[in-house]
Amino acid sequence: MTRIALVGSGKVAWQLGKRLTDKGFAVSQVLSRTAEHARSLAEALHATWSDQWSDILPDTDWILIAIRDDVIGVVAEELSHHAPGALATHTSGATPGTVLAPFFKRNGVFYPLQTFSQERRPNWSEIPICVDASTKQDLDVMLHIADKIGQKAYIIDDTQRAQLHVAAVFANNFSNHCFVIAEKILEEKGLSFELLHPLMQETLAKALEQSPFAMQTGPALRGDQDTMQRHLQLLEQHPDWQQVYRLISESIEKEHSS
Repeated sequence: MTRIALVGSGKVAWQLGKRLTDKGFAVSQVLSRTAEHARSLAEALHATWSDQWSDILPDTDWILIAIRDDVIGVVAEELSHHAPGALATHTSGATPGTVLAPFFKRNGVFYPLQTFSQERRPNWSEIPICVDASTKQDLDVMLHIADKIGQKAYIIDDTQRAQLHVAAVFANNFSNHCFVIAEKILEEKGLSFELLHPLMQETLAKALEQSPFAMQTGPALRGDQDTMQRHLQLLEQHPDWQQVYRLISESIEKEHSS
């Protein structure tokens, strides 16, 4: 892969671009509709840049698309007019790789299963990289690159990746939203969120060591209706939080009563 075009300039594009470059895979070009972001990322990667899809280099080997899910198909169609022979992959966990098939004969997915932030340096040796491709040859190339930039490469098809992504939403996005609610509950009484840090760390440690199902604790598991009613009363000023509390408590009760 001597010519890599990185499409996008968000958090995933930044982290992937830097990791590829660090591991000897030179990103030749950055394309993004936001010119300022494209220029900034391109400068960091020592690449050229453009805010026009039509400017993609026609002899590009690999088009790595790291943009919003809802525009992957539209952007891929435009890119295919100018670099039809390239291998095109996207980085989405929720979007099937087949979304690229109408536009690129060589298509696939290169999905790092992690939440990224520009200000945090990810530990790539621990990040699962899920790959898939339309041909055996391209799949081998994706596996090689995934192995090179990390240590955990997996062949995951569209059906498996869809299940993996919804599981990741529960494990990451939903759990973080619960942290947000917890932080706000404490702020209302002038308490520091740091009070919960040891509890959060222990909860994750136990879930990683054993089955989260076996590690479940709390009033819903015990069927402690009095405690749950008191909690709901404390949340009366926040009906949305009350609803979250009820739904999760009911789910815990059902899972552990079966």
